[in-house]
Amino acid sequence: MAPARRVPISDGALKNFAASMRDNLLNSAHSGDLRLLKRLVLTLDEGVGRPRDVVHAARADGGLWALHVAAGNGHLEVCRYLVQQLQVDVNAADDKGRTPLVFAVHSENASVVKYLLDHGADPDIADDIGLTPLHSAAGIGDCEMIEMLLAKGARIDLIADEIGTPLHLATKEQHVGAMKILLDHNADPNKTYLMHDYGMFAMTPLFQAVNLSSAECVKLLVEAGAVISSDCVETASLDSKMGNDGSTKCLNILLEARANHKDQHSTTSKIAKLKSFGNQAVERKDYFSASAFYTKAIDLDPNDATLFSNRSFCWLRMGDRQKALSDALECRKLRPDWLKAYYRHGAALMLLEDYGGACQAFLDGLKLDPVNAEMEGALREAMESMQTSKGTRAR
Repeated sequence: MAPARRVPISDGALKNFAASMRDNLLNSAHSGDLRLLKRLVLTLDEGVGRPRDVVHAARADGGLWALHVAAGNGHLEVCRYLVQQLQVDVNAADDKGRTPLVFAVHSENASVVKYLLDHGADPDIADDIGLTPLHSAAGIGDCEMIEMLLAKGARIDLIADEIGTPLHLATKEQHVGAMKILLDHNADPNKTYLMHDYGMFAMTPLFQAVNLSSAECVKLLVEAGAVISSDCVETASLDSKMGNDGSTKCLNILLEARANHKDQHSTTSKIAKLKSFGNQAVERKDYFSASAFYTKAIDLDPNDATLFSNRSFCWLRMGDRQKALSDALECRKLRPDWLKAYYRHGAALMLLEDYGGACQAFLDGLKLDPVNAEMEGALREAMESMQTSKGTRAR
């Protein structure tokens, strides 16, 4: 019996077979079948010893590859194999600029997001329209992922075209928890992006919240320092007149905040005037009047360390040792990082003839500024006074 003829396989058939194998590789990443994925990688590698290149070459339409697919479906073990064993590029993007980290965020799988971030995923790589993983997490409202991304240094105020910052996106979706986290991490509540559909209107998160009639979002943004524009007030007012209860609440929040801001501005102005009058009185050596002005200013703002420092100086000049010490201690408590607070403390103790305590206060000040000549001179004087005092007591 004649041997069977071997029919050569055409190039087309080989290509189809290879394409099928690549599709199967992606399907195994999609399903999380790690054992099958490993077999397919070895088969496609054909003993060359470059399995990473095999995985990078196996791409679907749109540029999706195995790590995108595995991350997007929450398959942590497949991600581990690809990243740690094959050392694939964790930041390789698809045809729209999306990295595996973006797909992991969209899948809302915190463990995969954490794994990728811990293994080199860049949290700031934006896609073709400027969206970063933080935008995606904010849009979803996933607070845990937002915290992870920020902990890895994700930039908080990056702007995506026609979408804005992550805060804009969280506000648009009314994810209050996400907004709070972003604002707690110093997201700018006054950042704007241009809305081309509205004649290049500069959109702020607050105006977005007003348009949504979201009183909770408006309140949060106002408390974070959002500037209340006339556009915000007019929009809330118009919608309120049309019977929108949410807009009425927004309008009340905006008007109350504006009134409080005016009162605060008025108080700040009064404090500045009183401090100025006090400083002028000190220049005239009228320490009694100066202390009175500083006292009135302290009544309006008891957290201003400079006012206590200034009044302590006045008490020193008037010889009121206990009051000088009391104000110096309060100044030091309010501003433990301020050199003058330590100087005032030491000076008050010198007046009380507590030279040992004065030495310690001046030494504490020198820890902040080791080469400060004024503090060095005060310490030297305190030490000399302490030695003289000891000598006098000895006699």
